Amino acid sequence: MATAKHLFPASLQAACDEAIAAYMARKAEPESFTQVTDWLEGDGWDSLIADLGDQMAVNLAALSHDQFTDSELRASNNIPDDQTVSDADRLCWGHEKIDEVLNNYDDCLLPSVHAYELISSDGQSAWVGCLVEIHGQLGPACYWQGLWPSREAFWHALGSDYVYWVTPLMGDVTDEAILFHWQETNRPKNN
Repeated sequence: MATAKHLFPASLQAACDEAIAAYMARKAEPESFTQVTDWLEGDGWDSLIADLGDQMAVNLAALSHDQFTDSELRASNNIPDDQTVSDADRLCWGHEKIDEVLNNYDDCLLPSVHAYELISSDGQSAWVGCLVEIHGQLGPACYWQGLWPSREAFWHALGSDYVYWVTPLMGDVTDEAILFHWQETNRPKNN
């Protein structure tokens, strides 16, 4: 993969320098940072998605909102209300829904994960993190995630709170992550 140093336009170097300086000083991104993200969404698109396919992010929070409920599980599997729903049932259903997302989606439930390296004039670097969702005929939508010390740091941070499950980095979604997002507040533990 070519480095950002070779692909990044010289006209945006000052904005890049400001963004990296703010990042290194642990300050908020400067307004000029939008020039960088605007370029990445436009003329720099091919550079942004050069790592396409490296990582995807299952949006567990969004998926669980509609799918990780006992009522949805019951309705889809014809489980009567008087029958207890076990964690084993929930996990089977959760893994089934996740497999469906992995095999059929590229929208808000499964955005692609991208990181683009910025290099300042003095050689310091930071990575711009981005999630890209496909919105049908509207096309791709970029959701900027700030600057990171490395692409791997961005991937790990993205998956750290179970909101997203970064794959293949994190492997298969764990049972713990599914039950963490299960929507039933009165779900008995360890049944």
